[in-house]
Amino acid sequence: MMRRIALVNLKGGVGKTVTAVALAVGLARRGHKTLLVDSDPSGNASWTISGGQSADGPTLAHVLTRESSADEAIRLTSTPGLDLLPSDSTLAGVGVRLAQELSRDTRLRSALDGIEGRYDFVIVDTGPTFSTLLANVLVFSHEIIVPIDSGVYAVLGLVQLQETIQEVREAYGNQSLRLAGLVLTKVQKSNVARDVETELRTRYGSLVFKTVIPHSAKVEEAVSRGASVVDFAPKSAPAVAYGELVTE
Repeated sequence: MMRRIALVNLKGGVGKTVTAVALAVGLARRGHKTLLVDSDPSGNASWTISGGQSADGPTLAHVLTRESSADEAIRLTSTPGLDLLPSDSTLAGVGVRLAQELSRDTRLRSALDGIEGRYDFVIVDTGPTFSTLLANVLVFSHEIIVPIDSGVYAVLGLVQLQETIQEVREAYGNQSLRLAGLVLTKVQKSNVARDVETELRTRYGSLVFKTVIPHSAKVEEAVSRGASVVDFAPKSAPAVAYGELVTE
């Protein structure tokens, strides 16, 4: 069965894109046929996985507006076994275009129906706001992984997200949708980080992944060069940690 995993957090700057790309590359390298779907209008995941190049059309925006099929928009990447359904800035206007459509929140699920069985994993990167785009992702997905930085605002939005997951389960019959795990990212050696981790593990228990992703300048260096940290600095602490996260 194809696993549909979305990286979601309604707070920005927590490492969603870095984590989505690292997981997608890591899974593909282990022999799993993987599709990375970029549903963030910033297109950062597409830019990174494409070596610092913006995506040419057709993109996810064309798929959601039914101007192109998913097969026409999905393309190969330089990582064997990893395909990409890219995003670009035109995706920002899709929500407005779909506002009056009855099927506006089920477009992604309908568009990707045909790929069931073609991939082992679909990893979806998302933007930091609730929108028609995120609703489409939640209707399509089965598992939600929440990257959380180790700052004092880390837990804000988690209750809202859990309520949203329940609403989608009920409204769209997506009973497979669940919170699959929380992963601590950008973790620094500080009292605040230790306190946040302790609070999360106390409150959410086994839902918090054992693996934590340490803060490192290597991540930003990789992003600035249009590369995932697992490709740019495979022996760095965050790259090793993402490998452990893939195993989990």
